[in-house]
Amino acid sequence: MSKTTDPWSQVEAHDISSLECRSPGELRATLSALSTLSAVAVLSWLAVSVAGAQHHGAHSAGKIETFLVEGLRIDPDAPPRGSAVGRAGARLADGGYLHLVYGKPYARGRQIFGGLVAFDQVWATGAHQSSELATTVPITVGDQRVEPGVYSLFTTPGKTSWRLHLNSALGMHLADDYDPDLDVAVVDAAPKTLDSPSPGLVLEFIDADGTLALRIRWDRTVVDFPITVHAD
Repeated sequence: MSKTTDPWSQVEAHDISSLECRSPGELRATLSALSTLSAVAVLSWLAVSVAGAQHHGAHSAGKIETFLVEGLRIDPDAPPRGSAVGRAGARLADGGYLHLVYGKPYARGRQIFGGLVAFDQVWATGAHQSSELATTVPITVGDQRVEPGVYSLFTTPGKTSWRLHLNSALGMHLADDYDPDLDVAVVDAAPKTLDSPSPGLVLEFIDADGTLALRIRWDRTVVDFPITVHAD
């Protein structure tokens, strides 16, 4: 497998709120890298990844290969000020590919759910820009078919039930411009309690007994949303 250049490697080591660059050119390059949270850049990077990039945290089980990057060179127990950039992906045996990108905040001793993140309110599921999910193949979330493309990802956390929203609007700041009428898929799932807390927000794909699921975990809360991948 040949190694390809990973454009996200430019931003994962940075504290987004306090960029340190040695020259205006480097600043422009870093800001340009940060702007790749946009849908166009995600799609461009997808084409590279499908060709066979090497990833940190890669895991292969059965017909699903997943990877997770939680923030390179960042100590999760002592993170720098601001938020990192997290991303995750799943590569399927038939060549299909799914990718997540999100702003990754850290707990830093704060109460997360029911505190920093309110219950029963739509949440961007990340810091700064709304999180995004891209897929090169049709998927089903809940009972709704989602065509290949890029979608904003929101959640509504609750004490006993979470709701996942995939939304067709892109490039939103947090949930400021969220419009439920633009949801293309909505599904509910029950949260569980982690034995060990996750100091930073993590969005990832997992192979659950040969089927795909989108997992969200932070602090002591974890919730899995099943995803069905179509062959056509």
